[in-house]
Amino acid sequence: MIRRRRLTGGGLGLALLLLLALACGRAAPKTALPQPPGGYIQPDATASKRVQQNYRQALQESSARRPFRLLITSEEMTSLVALALKERPDIPFANPQIWFADGKIYITGEVTGLGPAGVPALIVAAPVVSEGKPVTLAIEQAKMGRFDFPEGVIENLTQTVNETLADLQLNVEITAVEVREGAAVLTGRRVEP
Repeated sequence: MIRRRRLTGGGLGLALLLLLALACGRAAPKTALPQPPGGYIQPDATASKRVQQNYRQALQESSARRPFRLLITSEEMTSLVALALKERPDIPFANPQIWFADGKIYITGEVTGLGPAGVPALIVAAPVVSEGKPVTLAIEQAKMGRFDFPEGVIENLTQTVNETLADLQLNVEITAVEVREGAAVLTGRRVEP
C-alpha cells in the first residue's frame, strides 16, 4: 500500500528540492546562467512563513465546492526553498534563485560538493494541469555548467519529480496554474478523502 501525504505549504518547495538533488549527479564547468528579471532574490524568513500561512488559510477556506486561489511570488518560493535547504545539508545545492516568468518556473543555484567551488545549475520547467490528475512539471531544460543533461536523465528526473508531486497532492486538486511575471497562481479545491 502506498502511503500518500497531503500537499503542505512546503510541499512544492520540497518537491523542488528533490528536483535539485536529483540534478546534482555530475560535475560540469562553470558558466553564466540566466538571472531573475529583477536581480538577485534575497531569501527572507518572513516571505517563507507568509506563503505557508497563505496556503493553510486557503485550504481552511476551501471545500469541495468552494475553490481556493493561492498566489506564490518568486521571493516566497525562493525563500521557502532556501530555508528548507538550510535544514537539509544532505542536498548539495546552495544559493537557490527561483522565479516565475513566461509561463515557466526557473531554478538556478550552485551544486556543491563536486570540487572547491559550486557548479552553476539551471532547471526550467512548466506546470501541466490535466483534469482529474495531479499537477505535473514538464522539465524543458536542465543544465549544469555549460552542459545540458542528456534527454534520458531529464525524463527520469521528470518522472521522479512528478511522482513526488502526486504524493503531495492528496486531498487537494489543483485545477489551474497560471505562471505570471514574478508569481504563480494556483487554483484548486480541497478533496475530502
